[in-house]
Amino acid sequence: MSVYVLHDKELEYPIVFDEKTHKPDPLILRYAVCKHQYPHLVDQKSSRKCGKKTVVDAIQRVCYLINQLSEQSQPDGKQGVHYLAATFRVNMEPLIRAMYFEGDWRGESIEQYVKAWRQFYRFLTLQGVEHEMIMPETNEVIIKQDQDDNFLSHTSYHRDKVGEQETAVDHNWMERHDDYKNSILSMEQFWSLYSEMFQVDQVYAVMAYVELVTCLRVTALIDSFPMSPNKRNPNWLSYREMKRDNLSSQKLRYLAKGGKTKSLLVPFTMMDVFYHVYEKPECGATYYQRLKKYREVYCKTKHSIKSGRSVDEKPTWLLANGTPVSVRAYQKAMQECAKRLNMEAHPHMLRHTGVTQMLYRYIKNNGLLTGLNFTNKLLVNDAHTMLQQHLGHVLVETTKRYIRTIERIIQEAQLDMLLNDTFSISKKHQELLENNPKLAKGMKILEHAIKGADSWLNYKNRD
Repeated sequence: MSVYVLHDKELEYPIVFDEKTHKPDPLILRYAVCKHQYPHLVDQKSSRKCGKKTVVDAIQRVCYLINQLSEQSQPDGKQGVHYLAATFRVNMEPLIRAMYFEGDWRGESIEQYVKAWRQFYRFLTLQGVEHEMIMPETNEVIIKQDQDDNFLSHTSYHRDKVGEQETAVDHNWMERHDDYKNSILSMEQFWSLYSEMFQVDQVYAVMAYVELVTCLRVTALIDSFPMSPNKRNPNWLSYREMKRDNLSSQKLRYLAKGGKTKSLLVPFTMMDVFYHVYEKPECGATYYQRLKKYREVYCKTKHSIKSGRSVDEKPTWLLANGTPVSVRAYQKAMQECAKRLNMEAHPHMLRHTGVTQMLYRYIKNNGLLTGLNFTNKLLVNDAHTMLQQHLGHVLVETTKRYIRTIERIIQEAQLDMLLNDTFSISKKHQELLENNPKLAKGMKILEHAIKGADSWLNYKNRD
């Protein structure tokens, strides 16, 4: 049995269909509904409802398992096995090992998938559905609750939490870090990546820049960044309107992890880049030329009809041929560009990079570098307030990890990794700019934006 997922904005939940019969799988649909609305039917210890993004992620991970099982060669020589007949030793365990040793998956990513698979089979058990998947028992672990970690409330005291340690994944595969140093890009790496993505399509390059500046997760970047006023951001202003009103920033409301609505400040300098490099560039397709192709060409395709797209929509991120940029397309474009540059990069690295840059400039602009240490409580609290405004982080340990990152970059004399006023580019990069006026123009606009970033980033006392 292999499956495919149908999910668009009109559907409350993703629907999984059998590839052969094209009939929906009722068990997976029931799992999606319960995970979102009735969590105790999925996990008896949980009463917390999941956001739709979490539900979609879980369904996609379960579908990955089902499709991989459908391609496995079985001991009896047959091809594929149904997920209700699959066993851990014969089917799931070899898949987990193949993901790590053959697919080069990171241990942390495999763990997230396996946790979703475990939860799905637990749900089937609670529903009285017979299956053969008996996974190894998890280990119970005590999660210490440091009162300092709850910076927003120093009057509440919680008991230590009891959690689970996944045992189906080898813990030697995990990389445990107390900072984000290995998850950030140097500025030279970022601009090289930007240039490479620009060559594929300007939209990818601008998306990377916007993600770096706003520190949005990729799903929020694609789903919540508006081209014009909408229901979530009814007062959204264009670059020209911000320039007319002499505004240095505007508030963006977006759908965050867990389905919560949060907000952050978007600087005028970023809107400048968005307008001159993507919306209305001097060279290359303008946004409205892309939108025209979206409505006249893309909306007539089978893929558009199947996904429920409408000509009345105005997607923010469009390829030159009018195709809306999906999360997977953006991830794939970035990873392929990074591979050509012999480096590692994925969208979430831009979030870590952006936060690190923002925090470094904030600390530097406020004369706090001399006291830079993650044990300095005044510095941590000050920095945490700033990140709390921008990212909505609750645990101060997250802020400490970013401070450790900056600390170690400085200690290792790698300041070139931190945001500079001019671009650090190689000779090859310079030749590329000289031979590509369109790219050179875009980079010039970006450089101007970076030089004006200090006035925006120092917003400690702003709303």
